[in-house]
Amino acid sequence: MSATVKYAAAVLAAFVLACSAVFAGGAAAVAPIDLDSGPVTDQVGAIGDRGAEVDAAIDQLRSEAAIGLYVAYVDSFSGSEPQDWANGTAMRSGLGANDILLAVATGDRRYSWSVEAGFPLTDAQLNEVAATRIEPALSRDDWAGAAIAAADGYREQAGGESGIGGGVGWLVPLLPLAVIALIAFLIWRKRRGTPGSPSGKQIRRMATEDLDHEASRLLVEGDDAIRTSEQDLGFAIAEFGQENTAKFSAALGTAKSELTEAFRLRQTLDDDVPETEEQRRALLTEIIDRLTKADAELDGAAAEFEDLRDLGRRAPEAIEKLTADATALTGRTGAAREALASLAAAYPASAYDTVASNAGDAEDRLAFAGRSLTEARGALVSGESGRAAIGVRAAEGGLAQAKQLLDAVIGRQTELAAAARGLPGLLATLRQDIGEAERKADGSPAGERLRRAAADARAVITAIDAAKAAGPIDPLECTRRLEQAHAAVSGELQAVRDEQEQRESARAQLAQTIANASATAAAVEDYINTNRGGVGTEARTRLNEANQQLDAARAIAPSDPVQALAKAQRADQLAAAASRLAQQDVNAYRGQAWPGGGMGGGFAGGNAGAMLGGILLGGMLGGSRGGRGGGFGAPGSSRRRGPSPGSFGGAGTRRGGGGRF
Repeated sequence: MSATVKYAAAVLAAFVLACSAVFAGGAAAVAPIDLDSGPVTDQVGAIGDRGAEVDAAIDQLRSEAAIGLYVAYVDSFSGSEPQDWANGTAMRSGLGANDILLAVATGDRRYSWSVEAGFPLTDAQLNEVAATRIEPALSRDDWAGAAIAAADGYREQAGGESGIGGGVGWLVPLLPLAVIALIAFLIWRKRRGTPGSPSGKQIRRMATEDLDHEASRLLVEGDDAIRTSEQDLGFAIAEFGQENTAKFSAALGTAKSELTEAFRLRQTLDDDVPETEEQRRALLTEIIDRLTKADAELDGAAAEFEDLRDLGRRAPEAIEKLTADATALTGRTGAAREALASLAAAYPASAYDTVASNAGDAEDRLAFAGRSLTEARGALVSGESGRAAIGVRAAEGGLAQAKQLLDAVIGRQTELAAAARGLPGLLATLRQDIGEAERKADGSPAGERLRRAAADARAVITAIDAAKAAGPIDPLECTRRLEQAHAAVSGELQAVRDEQEQRESARAQLAQTIANASATAAAVEDYINTNRGGVGTEARTRLNEANQQLDAARAIAPSDPVQALAKAQRADQLAAAASRLAQQDVNAYRGQAWPGGGMGGGFAGGNAGAMLGGILLGGMLGGSRGGRGGGFGAPGSSRRRGPSPGSFGGAGTRRGGGGRF
């Protein structure tokens, strides 16, 4: 089928949607639903005793085309626009990049389908299946037959078993309508807001709990999109230079600013200061608005970015380079295992838990990259440049994460050694302050508080000395405990110290505190980046706030070391909290996805590690992470999704269609 006809089909499909949105009534709508754990959610008993037939067709689609079909039968969309209802249900249920939702309202006699922007079938293909397979069955009230026909149609389109050229020939005379359709589509877009995010009207109708869930989902997906885009941009800068990629750097910078502010608002919601219901909704709405803007900023540059890199055309040289990179990285895994053995001998497990599995995970990513390169080479032989580009992109992601995992092991060695060297100085400074507090306690109105703070600090030193005598210690954790004790003593000493004494005391420990907080934050950054498919909202929010506090500490350190020290200490606490939360998320994810803790075997075709790392998007399992909400890919659901490699761009917008029958 020609590109012109494809364009006409897509634009006219948009025109149909535009007209339905522009002229639809404004009746109040019920919220979208959460899909059941299986592929079919049937609230009206539509499929009767044909469930096994439907499941078989859906399973065949998944096994042969890596597409997940979910079907929802309800009596009515209850005043919602079918597309809004389908999009909302798909997002609420955590469907991924290779999933399609077919929603059927048997009483309304209306239906809709919803997919993410990156879904592997085009709008023209999806509309063809709808017109020739789904609608005829629905018009006969053959509800089960519609699902089976949809699965068969999508499978054939994905496998190229049947074209759609004959089905759209009638569109050619209608090409002059394209301009009108495009205008209508733009009006529709303006009225609805960015697809994939709820509109203002939807937000006003959503319960606060659902609004919270949506904000968390968008935070995780937005953070993932920016991490993937940043990696892709790094590849582009290495190839084409800063000047030729400046516009993409600017787009990424704008999107990151919106994401940072959204995380700050989330931190405000999570702190100990309660908000009213109205304040909470306002903050959640602003989070969604900022993330929608960030997504649009990246998506606006994505097409031009793809044109710049043109991986399909440049696949042969890219494959050659990536093969050499893979060989070099493979040679580093042995050294990483030796480094981990050295860490195990020198420190307790808590000191290096964020990198403990890095050597094995790096080998997993390297194996994934190898399979992706093999796929890309095969695609080149077959003349399939698009499939070759996908293989190249997946291999790039795998190798980038393998390098990051291996670098993080050496980085942790360096950070722990530096923290260990800094401990004697911190101990000496704390002992000086303890002595000062004890001396100034006599005759001071704050004498009792000074003595108590000094005693508590001595207890911390005694506990650390005992731990050192018993075996290896975690120097970063010891540093954190000493900093907290020092902050308590310094806080009491402020009442009896002059300003110059306060500044000198803060300046004496500021550099070490900033260094330790930076090390902890960097370790968590690496950990989340290479395990982001399993990390939820809270860990990411705490890490973002830690980085903000660190930036502020560095900025004011020369002029106000006292406040800078307080911010650096807060950053260290937040980074430590982020580390704990991220590891809890990933451990729960691994435990649910791979009982026994391993990542090997045949699960997800051996690509489970790439999914956990966020290289392959769409995640593995549906639902919210660890009960805290935030995106997809978490344990707790049996809904699986087909994987696809990520690239520069937003978290993904939704496409859809449908009609009456």
